[in-house]
Amino acid sequence: MVHKDIEWVSELETGIKLIDWQHREFIELVNRLLDSSMRNVDRRLLADSFKFLNCYICEHFYLEEAAMLEYSYPHYTMHHISHNSFREEINGLEMSLKADGNTHDLAIKLNYLTVSWVMNHVKVEDKNLIRHLLKQTSESKEILDDKLDEIVGDFIRRTPTHFSPEPDS
Repeated sequence: MVHKDIEWVSELETGIKLIDWQHREFIELVNRLLDSSMRNVDRRLLADSFKFLNCYICEHFYLEEAAMLEYSYPHYTMHHISHNSFREEINGLEMSLKADGNTHDLAIKLNYLTVSWVMNHVKVEDKNLIRHLLKQTSESKEILDDKLDEIVGDFIRRTPTHFSPEPDS
């Protein structure tokens, strides 16, 4: 069975450097997971994927939610609930892995969840959020880029452990 990678296309682009970079990283993970589900799935790949997802969720969701509050996003509650739902689903799948679950089945479920997230949340919800943020900053991507960099800097200062992926040994 052959799959097609998710390609970074203009429909996914927000025009905001930091958010686009984070979304590209997420899509790279989704593509690695799709590749792995076509063969025997390595437990380590799944564990590393969950590690990445947990870091992504912490930093990216913090960034979006802080920006929503800063710029009075009218759909904050709905977006926040969506983030929490995704977080809970990821946590449930990770618990299955730790409970020695079937890696192939788990990879398929994780693939479905992450692809759905890209197609529904990133492509639709995040685009709506960015439109609102740009409107609030008078359409200035530079102002918004600077503010989001400031929010991430604040997150990193407050976070006891840096969330960057560990280099390969």
